[in-house]
Amino acid sequence: MRNRTAGLAVVVLVTALLAFDSFAATYGATQSGSSAIFYVDTTSWADIHLIKNNGGQLNYRMAIINGRNEYTVTGLVAGDFIDYSFTYWDVSCNCAKDTAWARYTHGGTQPPPVDSGTPDAGQPPPTDAGQPPPTGNIVPLFDNTTALEPATVENTSTAIITRVGDRVRDRHAREDEYQAYDHYLQFYFQNRTHNVEIIDEVAKGGSRIVVNLRTIYPYDSPDFRAFFRGLNTVAEYFHNADFTTVNDYLYTASVNFNAKEGRAIRIGDRMEIEIGVFLRAPVEGRFNYYSTAMLYIVGTGGIAPFEVSGAQEDSFPMPAAGLSGGATTQNQPMSNEPDNRFLQMAMNMAPVNAQPFVDGRRLHHTNFGDGSHSEQPNPVYTAQANKLGPNFVSTSCISCHVQNGRGLPPAVNTTLGNYVVKVGNASGGADAFLGFRLQPRRTSGTPEADVRISGWTNSSGTFGDGTAYQLRKPTYSFTNVIPTNYSARVTPQLVGMGLLEAVPESAIAALADPNDSNGDGISGKMQTVRDPETGATRLGRFGWKAGAAKLKHQVADALVNDMGVTSPVFTAMDCGPQQSGCSGTSTELAAADLDKLTRYIALLGVPSRRDYRDATALSGETLFASAGCAKCHTATLTTSQYHPNAELRSQTIHAYTDLLLHDMGSGLADNLGEGQATGSEWRTPPLWGIGLTAGVSGGEAYLHDGRARNLTEAILWHGGEAQNAKNAFSGMSAANRAALLKFLQSL
Repeated sequence: MRNRTAGLAVVVLVTALLAFDSFAATYGATQSGSSAIFYVDTTSWADIHLIKNNGGQLNYRMAIINGRNEYTVTGLVAGDFIDYSFTYWDVSCNCAKDTAWARYTHGGTQPPPVDSGTPDAGQPPPTDAGQPPPTGNIVPLFDNTTALEPATVENTSTAIITRVGDRVRDRHAREDEYQAYDHYLQFYFQNRTHNVEIIDEVAKGGSRIVVNLRTIYPYDSPDFRAFFRGLNTVAEYFHNADFTTVNDYLYTASVNFNAKEGRAIRIGDRMEIEIGVFLRAPVEGRFNYYSTAMLYIVGTGGIAPFEVSGAQEDSFPMPAAGLSGGATTQNQPMSNEPDNRFLQMAMNMAPVNAQPFVDGRRLHHTNFGDGSHSEQPNPVYTAQANKLGPNFVSTSCISCHVQNGRGLPPAVNTTLGNYVVKVGNASGGADAFLGFRLQPRRTSGTPEADVRISGWTNSSGTFGDGTAYQLRKPTYSFTNVIPTNYSARVTPQLVGMGLLEAVPESAIAALADPNDSNGDGISGKMQTVRDPETGATRLGRFGWKAGAAKLKHQVADALVNDMGVTSPVFTAMDCGPQQSGCSGTSTELAAADLDKLTRYIALLGVPSRRDYRDATALSGETLFASAGCAKCHTATLTTSQYHPNAELRSQTIHAYTDLLLHDMGSGLADNLGEGQATGSEWRTPPLWGIGLTAGVSGGEAYLHDGRARNLTEAILWHGGEAQNAKNAFSGMSAANRAALLKFLQSL
């Protein structure tokens, strides 16, 4: 109580002393030789947020110089530009204010000083030179003015109409002996997508269901199969017929009899469908394929992700507990392809996105150096060749995101080719010779630097029951340039990112508790970032420290900083102020191609949860909650009704993340902040699909730098806000620890 009173007295005194400062601050920037002086005409605290040449956002506490707050950026050349805004304390309202973003161009005409500022969340000024208070002016990505793509389900007076996009398959869904259902065949991006339209007249009192097949290339008498049988083969259906050709791009069939039950079709019937695809000759590559197996429940609308049961592996709607990604969730896998679980289309793929999805996948697998495809034989993508570098980390998206899964640390003393190593100086600015990323490869000449894991530092401990464990932490070595501040981050998995983009900002704000007002020890806070296209303040969602607000921006950032490929979002290379050979601006990847690549990643289907009826896994779920893990790893979120993509709208998802920043303690801290995140603060990573890591990636590695070799180690590294949860896990019996792990492995 004594300290609190003293603190209050100081605040009152400071407010009184600065009462004369109660006016809307004048702010701006002026040129001074090769420097720019940014200022706010106040004498209480002020912070500047700046982005130089579309690099990373930096935040600095300004200094009182000449009776005002100033911050100087040095080493500028003509044409350099800096986007900036200020947060300052206004004693007239006893609140923090945020200014609008503005742009300073060195050597150009600067805008006149501005008198303005938007009230912030009303927090008092920090007691040190730490992070600024919350901005309080986050602009939602999507709202009721957002243009929406057509819904995939239409309810009319005569029918419920479902429309879904699809791609061709090598074999049938249940043929596990071939392991050839989930993979992608040669030329998968050429004329090998189609749309299925299910017109359910039974739902409105009619007697039939019409199924239309719409193609982008002529098919030759495609087959329509309905009502799975599976008595003699795993590819057997009760209803088999040819589609009737309407024209080269439209084929139709209908069914009014449930041959499985021996009666007329009726509401509630489980109608699994499959299509036999035959491309009309002549065609480059193979001509005969199958479609995805889809389950339609008569009278309901939409495609139902399914589980299988019984000796015949008959299909039934998956219960809500299994629908990790809502309607995007994948069917229960039956083809024994554990490495392909993160490669699939969303089950509710909209017709408009089927071909862009595979076009985007082609880009994802393209080497931007020579244009080659990672899966051979596929033709060279000549239009995308010679865009790599000059400085880069890897040649393609897929070379880092192998099978779209989590990256694994390379062998000791091997260049980190599947890590992002963010760098800076002690003040948070760009490294003089590296910029904001260490790129260890170059198309010609000597790379700017190299970084490797030179070894692992081991530590030991014991659980409460006396069982011993060992943890490890990487040690890094650098050559050529040794950054003073850096953060090494391994490749994350990619599934579900579109759904995370679709979670409304209000839902995340409701979970935030930056001052731990409820006293539970958890103080998650929202990351805020500047939209590189509009300048608006956004909620950060993507990356280990939530440094990107929009999936498109995250993709564009990876293109320019990991591969040296510019786009309309980021036209300038990452380049340190004393670095050469990386200056200039360009647009190498077209906006349409960036959109396709973004759609591909956004619309990857989420694998279903497994073992949702298993007693041990369910017990582990209870232990997960009681240990406090769910305070950050929020189980359930609902996406916005305003996301442009129909597949992602209004979905109930189980990602197990709150998308907030949390202090994870000194054990996981690095010495490089990002935006409002300190070195010890990390965004809560989603857990969906985590149990598939070994099968997808060929091994296990967790946490931001891949140090944890299994889920147990990942939990034991938790500290800071998660220390109590870690202690609860450590104190469990071996049986309870195993149950909690089984729950995690079911996700």
